Amino acid sequence: MKAKFSIFWVVLASFGTLIFVSVASVIAMNAANSGQVFNKLLGQVVVRSVEGLELALRNHLDAAEHQAGFIVANLDLDDLSFEDPENLITFISGSLAAAPQITGLMIANDRRQGIGVGRDPAGRVQHTRVQGGVDSDLTNLFNAIRTQKEPHWGPPTYSETLGVTIMNRRVPIWENDRFRGFVTIAISTNELSRLAGELSDADTSVFVLYGRNRVLAHTSMAEGAARDATIEPLPALYEISDPIIKHLRSADRIPEIEVSGGTRVSVVKVEETNYAFITKPVRGYGERPLIVGAYSTESDIDELLVSMIRTIVVATGVLILAMIIALILSRRLTSPISQTSEFAARISTLEFDNVSPLPRSRLKEIDDLATSFNAMLVGLQSFGRYVPRLLVKRLIREHQVAAGTEERELTVMFTDVVGFTSICEGMDPTEVAAFISEHLTLVSNCIEREGGTIDKYIGDAVMAFWGAPETIENANLRAIRAAGAIQTAINADNSKRKRANLPSVRIRIGVHSGPLIVGDIGSPDRLNYTVIGDIVNISQRLEGLGKEVDAEAEAIVLVSRDVRDSLKDDVVFDEIGKKKVKGREGEIEVFRFSQFAQPDTASAES
Repeated sequence: MKAKFSIFWVVLASFGTLIFVSVASVIAMNAANSGQVFNKLLGQVVVRSVEGLELALRNHLDAAEHQAGFIVANLDLDDLSFEDPENLITFISGSLAAAPQITGLMIANDRRQGIGVGRDPAGRVQHTRVQGGVDSDLTNLFNAIRTQKEPHWGPPTYSETLGVTIMNRRVPIWENDRFRGFVTIAISTNELSRLAGELSDADTSVFVLYGRNRVLAHTSMAEGAARDATIEPLPALYEISDPIIKHLRSADRIPEIEVSGGTRVSVVKVEETNYAFITKPVRGYGERPLIVGAYSTESDIDELLVSMIRTIVVATGVLILAMIIALILSRRLTSPISQTSEFAARISTLEFDNVSPLPRSRLKEIDDLATSFNAMLVGLQSFGRYVPRLLVKRLIREHQVAAGTEERELTVMFTDVVGFTSICEGMDPTEVAAFISEHLTLVSNCIEREGGTIDKYIGDAVMAFWGAPETIENANLRAIRAAGAIQTAINADNSKRKRANLPSVRIRIGVHSGPLIVGDIGSPDRLNYTVIGDIVNISQRLEGLGKEVDAEAEAIVLVSRDVRDSLKDDVVFDEIGKKKVKGREGEIEVFRFSQFAQPDTASAES
C-alpha cells in the first residue's frame, strides 16, 4: 500500500516555502539597493496611464473594425447601385448612431459613387452623396482600396468632408473576383486626443504617436491643431505646444530600459528637470505601430528608477515562478474537490446517470472522501430506481422529508398488454422478465417525456398521472401526447418483432381526469406516493373497454368526455358512445383517440 499524506501538511509546506522564497527575494533585492524604496511609485502611476490609454485606444479602434464588419455582413450588394439610397442611408446612419466613437463612415460602389455619413460639431448625424472625379479624394481612396482583398487600416488622412484628421478602417467588398466597392470608417484624432486629455492629470500627460515622430493624439489636439493638416495630416513632435513632449527625441536622457512586451522606460532631462517617459507599441492598426506614452516629473530619479526596475523585474520573475508552481499544485489538490462538488450538485437534482465514481488518491483525506462518495453514489442510484424523481426533487427543493396529502385535479392513465399470457408462452422466466422490462421501459419513456409520474407497475400494466408532484398546464394534452407516443412506439416495436418472427404486442390505454387525493399513503415506516379516488377506477375501466371497442387494435386509447371536451380543439376523437363499466352506477361516455388536429395553415401564414 502506497503511503498517503495529509493535505494540511502538503499545503502548509508547499505554500509556506513559496511565500518564504518570494518575500525573502524581494527583501534581499531591496537590501542590496541600500534599502531605498521608491514610495512615490512614479513609474507605476505612468504605467497605469499608458495601460488606460491603450485600452481606450483599442476600444475606439476596435469599434470601427466591428462596425465595419457588421455593415459588410448585413449589406445587400444590390443596394450598391444607389438607385434607391434611402434605405441605405437609414442603415448606415443607424450604424453610426450605434457607435458614438466613430466620427464618420462611407460606402462606395465600383462606379466611384459614394454615400457618406458623419457627425457635425453638435454631434448630429448628417449624410452626403459623393461622386469621384479624376483626382478626387474618393477616386484616390477607391484606387488604393481595390488593390486589397482583406480589411485593413489606412494611414492617418485629413478628411475635407469631416474637416479633421482621421484614422480610417477600410473594408473592400468583393463578390467572387469582382470588386463591388468598399466601406470605410473614420475615427477623428480630435476624439482620440480628448481621450488622452481625460486620462491626463496635473502630474501625468498621455499621448499617442504614429511611428516615432508624428503625434496622433495629445491633449492640445482635442479641438484641432492650429496648422494646415491638408499637407501633412499629423503634426511632428516639435510642432506640439507641449514644451516637454517636443524634446522626447532630442533631449539628453539615460538609455531606455525595456520592461516587458515592448514597454520602455526612459528619463529625459529638460531644463534641469527630469521627466520619466513610458512608451508602449500598439500594433495591428496599420503599417506603422501606434505608440502610446505618458510622462511625469520627478527630481533625482535617474539611479533610483533604474534600481527599482531591476528589483521589480527580479522579484516579479520569482513571484511568477512561485505562482506557476502554486497553480499546478493547487489544481492537483483541488481537482478532486471540485469534481466532488460538481457531482454533488448533479446528485441534488437526481442526475445519477451523469455521475461517475471518483478516482482514488494518495492523499488520505481525498481518498477517504472518494471512498465515502462512491459508496453514497451506489446507494442513491439504487434508491433512485424505486422513488419518483419529480417527487424527490420537490422535497429537496422545499426541504421536506414527506409530501403529505392534498386534493388536486389530476389526469390518470392506465396501460395494459393484451394477451400477455399467449405472448409469453414458451418463454422461460428470464425471457419473460426481459420482455416486461423492455415493454415497461418503452411505455415509461413516453410518459416521462411528457412530464408524467409513474405511480406503479402492475405486472405488464402501468399506472401514471399528470399534475403532481409538480403542477403542470395542459395535463390532459400531455397525457394524450404520451398515449400517442406509446402508440407510435408500439407500432415501431411490432415491426421489429415481426421481422424477428415474434408475436405482436397489443396495448390498451385509458385516460380520465378529475379531483383525486394525492400524496403519502401508508404507514409511518413505509409510504407510497400515490393517488386514490374514483377517477383511478374509471381510468382503469376505460382501459378495459378497449377489448370491446376494437379487440384487434395494436394500440387503442379511450378517454372520458371530460378529457375529450378539454382537448376538442387540439385532438380528433371518434365517439364510441355510452358504456356501462363494472362497479359503477350508470354509464360513461367514451371517445377514442384518433389523431392530433392539423394546424390552421392560413392562420400560421398570417
